[in-house]
Amino acid sequence: MTSETRLPLLLGALGLIITALAAGWWWLIFGTVVESGYITHVQAASCLAGTSALCNLAQALCTNDHLFGIRWYAPEAFWAGTALLIAALVHVTIKADSRSADQTRSTEVEP
Repeated sequence: MTSETRLPLLLGALGLIITALAAGWWWLIFGTVVESGYITHVQAASCLAGTSALCNLAQALCTNDHLFGIRWYAPEAFWAGTALLIAALVHVTIKADSRSADQTRSTEVEP
């Protein structure tokens, strides 16, 4: 494997890991609040990618009764993972386009 093929794999793997960890972190915080009936799943879903007054209130309502005792969530983690996934996709797309352009040029016959 060359570094050109490893880069999108690395970006994609890191993106998946960070996004999965962010989703787990989000559920750790907002899952307890949803289970308590303070907000709905739909309201909590908006907190995965951003913050609002409702998200701040929900985080304040989070209790320390879970394993790690974390009471806040940072949506930047979700966006960092998403950005890495997009970078991997863009890299693969650009490489695929350049390969198809190279193949087209190499199969053309001069008159």
